[in-house]
Parts: sequence; structure tokens; C-alpha cells
Amino acid sequence: MFGTDRSTQSSPENTRSLRGIRILADVEPRELTLLAAECDWRSYARNDIIFSAGQGGTRGDVVFVVQGAVRLARPTGTAGRISYVDVFAGGQFGETGILGLDDGDLTAIAREDTLIALLPEARFSELLSHQESVSRALLLQYAKMLRSREAAAGAASEAQPGATGAQRVYAELLALAEPRAQGDARGGLIVPRLPRHRELADRLSTTEEVVAGAI
Repeated sequence: MFGTDRSTQSSPENTRSLRGIRILADVEPRELTLLAAECDWRSYARNDIIFSAGQGGTRGDVVFVVQGAVRLARPTGTAGRISYVDVFAGGQFGETGILGLDDGDLTAIAREDTLIALLPEARFSELLSHQESVSRALLLQYAKMLRSREAAAGAASEAQPGATGAQRVYAELLALAEPRAQGDARGGLIVPRLPRHRELADRLSTTEEVVAGAI
């Protein structure tokens, strides 16, 4: 289930508001107050594990990120890749369970001191059924995400034909990279779990020498 929260140390009542959640922007204040009262409020320090893969994912809750930021990590494919998505204050995750998508392989980590509000999926589903603005905002969010992924996939496919071994290594390293922690003055990306040279060479149909040179 969820990791140990620090609710007793922070999260005063006056911070427990859903006004900053983007998909709820057009919900009436009274309705927002009622929703906030139905939420399970939890606070986490930077790098705390909110939940990890195999613990049941989001446990049937929609998670609103009220303050801070949450990094979501999920394995993709069979090549050991992990995809990362950062959800910042005002965003949400976990609602895909309503669509029948399993989030059991999802890990969530607080990127900084973070306050989240957990709303049961059944209550969120009810909200979607009678709040057209929330449904519309959610669909718009998904449409933007899909368009962004299509654009990225198109750019990648254009770059792949005729790519050298070194270029394939660069592309793979970018796929494995994740942003440094917020506040890290060095910025940029980092590959925290670099595969062995032989593994990369086999995966990319090249040699260990090419991999070593590219790295």
C-alpha cells in the first residue's frame, strides 16, 4: 500500500484545499470543499516512497498533487527500461483505474516535500458523471499527452533510419535518462542504472567497443 506519510508533522487544515488542481478548476467552491473533506490527506518528505510496484499501485484512489511533485516510474517493455513521468502541483494520477488499466507496476516517489489528497475512484467516477467540466478537462489533458507522444515518436522514427551504432547508443541513453532532482544545480539528465556494455551492445545490434566509445 502507500508508504509512511508524515501527516502528523505538517499539512495544516488551511492547506487542505483542492483549488489548485487543474482538472477541478471550474468546480464550484462548495463542491471542492466537500471533495476535500472526502479525501485522505498525506504529506511526504523529499525522496520518500509513496508506494512501490507490487504494493497495489494507487490502491483504487485518484491522487491529487496539492503541493510539491511526484515522480512516477513504470517498467516499459522487456529490455529493462523504466519510463518516468513527473506530476507537479496541480496535477493528478491514478484515474486510469476507472478505465480498467492496472497500475500495479507503478512506483511513486516524492521529488520534494509533497502534499497529496487521495479521493476514492468511485467518488471520482461519480464526479465525472455530473461535472462536465472535469470530464472535458481530463479529455483535453489526455489529448495533449497523446499529441505530444505522437510528435516524439515521429521525430524518433525519422532519426532512426541509417543511424550509426553510436547514434543508437545515444538514443538508448536518452531513453534511459531521467531529470536530476529539482534543486540540483547541475541540472540536465542522469542515467542512474546504466546497463552493462555487453547488454547495450546486444540490445542495439552493435559492439561493446562502439558502446564504450559512445559513453
